[in-house]
Amino acid sequence: MFADNWCLKANERVFGPYTSEQLRKFAHEGRFSPASLVAPAGSRDWREARGENAFASFFGAASAANADGRAAKPNEPRRPKPFGGAGQNHSSTEQTGQANFVLVFDVVSAAASRIEPALHSLGSAFRLAENVWAVNCALTAIGVRNAVAPYLRPNESLFVVDATNGRTSWQNYAPEAHSKISAAFVHGKR
Repeated sequence: MFADNWCLKANERVFGPYTSEQLRKFAHEGRFSPASLVAPAGSRDWREARGENAFASFFGAASAANADGRAAKPNEPRRPKPFGGAGQNHSSTEQTGQANFVLVFDVVSAAASRIEPALHSLGSAFRLAENVWAVNCALTAIGVRNAVAPYLRPNESLFVVDATNGRTSWQNYAPEAHSKISAAFVHGKR
């Protein structure tokens, strides 16, 4: 017996409830993926949609396809892209699989300690140094930055590196530092 009403969770926000038929339509539109977090309405037992029998027909062959459309082997490991390579994400904040991030905070402000609960809410997270954290989650570099930004003070800087997909995102750097970062990470890709 399948639950007919489901809730979706994205960026720590809960949406729904939706019927299975509505989710089928969302999947067809590309708004609902095998990596989407779902739970039966009223429950907080979040799981990826690919793990729910109710959605097997939605994602049967599609969940085993690579971004380039080729079918993937079921246990084929995800291959990291070269650093600086263009991603193929359709959303600026969410991606279809987990990624590894390195977050660098301002040392002076001690922001890394203050926002520890927010980092753990994103996924698996651990401290590498006083101002450096590693996080594994299904967001993009921009999504991680946006999820952490509300917990920072207006002048605190943050630099996010998506080590899996070769992407970066940053905020609150002085003009000189900002131009150097842009030159190295944006203009250096040419």
